[in-house]
Amino acid sequence: MNSIETLIKKSGEYLDTKIELTKLKAVNTSSDVLSNVIYLIVKILVIFLFIGFISVGLAIMIGNIIGEYYYGFLIVGGFYLIVLLIIYVQRKNWIKRPIANSLINKMLK
Repeated sequence: MNSIETLIKKSGEYLDTKIELTKLKAVNTSSDVLSNVIYLIVKILVIFLFIGFISVGLAIMIGNIIGEYYYGFLIVGGFYLIVLLIIYVQRKNWIKRPIANSLINKMLK
């Protein structure tokens, strides 16, 4: 009877350890995903600021060359409209699938 009680006790300890390990893995994975998301947000913010300043400078430069500043802003705006349309058409291949695959890989790691 003693060996059965020991087996039951060890099985319970194993189960408790397995549950604790699963919790720790979930915390590790979620903290990794969250830190990657925060890094991505900061990176996107810096890129937007960079592109914004470059765009304003380029629009002023083009407007100065053409003679009217608003033409420069219209040209730069038209360029971004074309880029936006290209990204919209390719959104599944360039954005949706890579992000989904990255998140799935992080979660299953």
